[in-house]
Amino acid sequence: MRIIIGIFQDKTDVTTFHKGRMLNVASLTEVGPFYSKNQALLWMNELYNRIDNSEIAFIPETSVREMKWYGFTFEEQDEARCA
Repeated sequence: MRIIIGIFQDKTDVTTFHKGRMLNVASLTEVGPFYSKNQALLWMNELYNRIDNSEIAFIPETSVREMKWYGFTFEEQDEARCA
């Protein structure tokens, strides 16, 4: 199993991401809010450094300053990566 880690502002980005990777939405964990992209990136990097089998998978290229940031993780089962 691998833990997929990312950050977002718009929930539709997470939905598109998990459908594209065929991840089980039941394994979704959301955290936040973070009040800046930098706070969200610090959380993401800290988690990535603590979990051996993890992957940073999603960082939005653009952001809306007024919107809060959130983090997410998904569990990716080994058989999903082999399919």
